[in-house]
Amino acid sequence: MLTLALRSFAHHRTVAVATGLVALVGTVLVSSMTSLLATGLAEGTAAADRPFLVQFPLIMGGWVVAIVLFAMVSTIGVALGGRAGEIAGLRLVGATPRQVRLMIAVETLAVSAVAAVPGLAGGYLLGWAVIGAIRDTGLIAGVSVYTPGVLLPVAGTLVVMAASVVAAWFGSRSLAFRSPVADAAPPARRRTTKRPGRGRRVAGVAAIAAGLASSTAVLGMDPASVLTTAMTGPGCVLVAAGLSTLAPEFLALVSRLLGAVRGRRGAAAHLAAINLSAAPDRVRPAATFLTLFTGIAAGTLSMQGIENAAGAGGGAGQLMASINYLVVVLISAFMAIALSNNLIASITRRRAEFSVMTLVGATRAQTLGMLVREVAAAAVVSVAAGGLGAFASVLPFAIVKTGDPLQAAAPLVYAGTIAAGMAVTVGVAVLAGRRTLRAA
Repeated sequence: MLTLALRSFAHHRTVAVATGLVALVGTVLVSSMTSLLATGLAEGTAAADRPFLVQFPLIMGGWVVAIVLFAMVSTIGVALGGRAGEIAGLRLVGATPRQVRLMIAVETLAVSAVAAVPGLAGGYLLGWAVIGAIRDTGLIAGVSVYTPGVLLPVAGTLVVMAASVVAAWFGSRSLAFRSPVADAAPPARRRTTKRPGRGRRVAGVAAIAAGLASSTAVLGMDPASVLTTAMTGPGCVLVAAGLSTLAPEFLALVSRLLGAVRGRRGAAAHLAAINLSAAPDRVRPAATFLTLFTGIAAGTLSMQGIENAAGAGGGAGQLMASINYLVVVLISAFMAIALSNNLIASITRRRAEFSVMTLVGATRAQTLGMLVREVAAAAVVSVAAGGLGAFASVLPFAIVKTGDPLQAAAPLVYAGTIAAGMAVTVGVAVLAGRRTLRAA
């Protein structure tokens, strides 16, 4: 099994690079937080600085691990879409679903191990930079020096590796259990009561409910308590993650809306509507990660705007501002990388389709226009879902802090977040589409 995994790893370099980049950035983020935690627990750290240097990395580290796991599952799922033929061949020669999943898990572990060393080094550097920035704001004393040690940063790296293996095991389940002759077999005549994707929808709704419950709990808390932010932040993450798992349902809604629009449409728009209806999984990565990015970024920045409107100041106010801004920066970078990887992988697999379109007379401009319209439609519904999720998550926080529910709707914050997400999504789609078209 190990030999087979290594051969497959060497053959699928593009898949390995996409997974490796997510693992690399995840390792940098998690190991930097564990480095800060080690500094907070070090003997040389001032007693007054310990609460901040322990609470801050614990809050951030929990969010980052959850997001890394989610991103790894999505990335592996998209990457495996291009290996359906290979997996079917292995099944035909006798490989069991468990062996297939084990092979993919070993591949992913190998990729994560390669990314571990540079990721750990990057985590040390990022932790050092964060400590310097925190010291410059006056939140910690100058006598507290950066003491990352070895044990906790390495433990953070191992957590990312373990998360990657778990993501590979669960992300490969659907493909591993798929029949290798499913496409050739006639459809089953017996009726079934089990709806495809039911478990995913239940998990998404449960995450949304848990996130809203966490956010709503602040209504019974003291407005000056740090717990209001500690409950609302994870609430935003849970709601955004739950909405992102419902991306197929959002895309189906867009497809129905486009199908209901009558009138004259150009060739590119007509083809985009057909593709969204027939193969929505092609743009599902964009919808998934853009929903997650919009929900977390808009919600977190709105929370900070509410803190500013409430007049929060002093050490606690600076602490919350530091956490919120750093969350947005790190998550934005991570989501941009994950989104780009998944978009490039899904667009590259469409080379044969683009070749056929060229043979039947479609121009490059028409094909690229079709691709951009597909991605743009997915982006629009994603930012709408993420924005609504962020507003619902932050609404109780705004009521508690200011008494004004409208503070949860910050126009500049939402406009900036949506513009950034749309720019990255459409920009990557255009660049990857042009490259694939040239190859086709």
